[in-house]
Amino acid sequence: MRDYKANQPQLSAGDVNWDEFENDYQARVFLETKKEKLASLVYQMESTKILHDYDNYNDTLDDYAYSQYKKGREVIGFAEKVAELKQFFPRTPKNNTSEDKNKAD
Repeated sequence: MRDYKANQPQLSAGDVNWDEFENDYQARVFLETKKEKLASLVYQMESTKILHDYDNYNDTLDDYAYSQYKKGREVIGFAEKVAELKQFFPRTPKNNTSEDKNKAD
């Protein structure tokens, strides 16, 4: 409609407030542009957060392994630490079931 109004105004309805129409259109363009910039910023922030999460996760694995080592050496405090953190590090057995072997084939 906006293009018709600009290029062939004689085909546009006279009872439409075209100034308000144009103002609404310009506001929409402005908001869409800002929305796209914010979406890009959110994407960048989420990507950066994922990188930090990955670093924290690997450091956590290192610290837990260190704690298990110290527990094995019977250093005071590490048995309790490992017992408390064990819930976050469940061990899943690595066994080759026939279903797993079929997936490999």
